[in-house]
Amino acid sequence: MTFLYKHILIIGATAGIGRALASRLIQSGAKVTVVGRRKYRLDDFVTDHGTDKANAVQFDISNLKKKSQEA
Repeated sequence: MTFLYKHILIIGATAGIGRALASRLIQSGAKVTVVGRRKYRLDDFVTDHGTDKANAVQFDISNLKKKSQEA
């Protein structure tokens, strides 16, 4: 795959399709920032792929939805 952008943000990347997509993008030469709720899974992902290819941000998107409904 060829990408216009070389640094890609993947939300929901601690498991399933998001994690698989992030891994595939790295294999294709992109750097990824993975976002998810579970810090230990994010840390495992970065350890598996290296800090030169992946970094992680812990964030729970469902908390954002709850806060916007309260406002």
